[in-house]
Amino acid sequence: MKKSYGCAAAGVWMLAVVAATVPAATIVTTSNQTFIGKIVEETPQHVVIKTDSGTVTVPLITIATIQRDINPKAPKIVPTRIQPADAPKAFEQAKAAVVKGDWARAGCILAGLLELPATTFPHQNRLAATAALATCHLQIKDSKGAAKTFTQRASLVVGEGNKQRLLATAEALENADTMMGFTIDGKTVSSYDEAITIAMGWKTKKLLAEAKEIGAKATDLNDANKLESAGKRIIAKLNEADLYSPGFSVVNREAALVSLADNIIQAAGKAVETCTAERNANISRYWKTSASGLKAALVYNNYATQYLERRMAGENGLKNLKTFATKFKAPGIYAKRAPKEIAPLLKKLDELQYHAMMPGMPQRLRITLRRIGSQFK
Repeated sequence: MKKSYGCAAAGVWMLAVVAATVPAATIVTTSNQTFIGKIVEETPQHVVIKTDSGTVTVPLITIATIQRDINPKAPKIVPTRIQPADAPKAFEQAKAAVVKGDWARAGCILAGLLELPATTFPHQNRLAATAALATCHLQIKDSKGAAKTFTQRASLVVGEGNKQRLLATAEALENADTMMGFTIDGKTVSSYDEAITIAMGWKTKKLLAEAKEIGAKATDLNDANKLESAGKRIIAKLNEADLYSPGFSVVNREAALVSLADNIIQAAGKAVETCTAERNANISRYWKTSASGLKAALVYNNYATQYLERRMAGENGLKNLKTFATKFKAPGIYAKRAPKEIAPLLKKLDELQYHAMMPGMPQRLRITLRRIGSQFK
């Protein structure tokens, strides 16, 4: 029997027509490869995109950006030209469009009204218009447009705190996650009030992360003054977060300051590790020969100077932490680590004040610099 390919060909043609009309997306990978097509599946591990050259599974870890809905028919908000005399009527039309859920039309009118001079479209109406316009942008999944509107609203409100909260919302929207849907901090955003509420949580988490980073990157914490300075910078970040979530600084004080404790404990552990190796390799060995002459004594003193400074820095950091924890009202950052982490380190650092016992050494001796010219005993 003769096979007919007419139906199959028609099916392929129809699929091509349908594919050309569906909303598209563009995936750009970290290796700068681009895939354009329709996203048909998304999981925490990968995104599957149907392209003109076949279906491609892209691991999420390799995705740099996803731009969605590249479609000329997608709703867009473009300011409508409005005559000053028509402003009151246009404002009512925008309200009616919002009630109907005609977000693009409402947004176009509101954006047009906001371009009018303040004498034509008064301040109170502008405040209402920016809130409604932000919702319109969010409803059509335009996070950049919503961010711009929140920034515009920030210039209209009274009070520095109000401005900063609105600008924080704009910042959150600029950083909205579009990989797994339009979300902030894993939460879907679809209205003005929703955006502010979710953005405040996003901003406080960001500030907490910045506070912890200060603690993690701080250096020379064996110096009590530098430790205190780092603590004050951390508290300043937490106090800033109180604008977005009142009381945040009190609740998260210990969680932020613990980064300093972890930093100090890590540095002390490294000091123990390095000093142990250095004592075995150089300190006690060169001490035995350091009395043989000036050159040998200088070699030993050079090793011993660095060794003693490193050991003392580790010890001072741990001891400073106890005072710091009390002064900054976060006793837990010391007390919770004292038994299992801090006490063993202090014990090891104390033992590292002494030479390792070896043949020919008459007794346990404290590691000190050799006085040039003194004799070995």
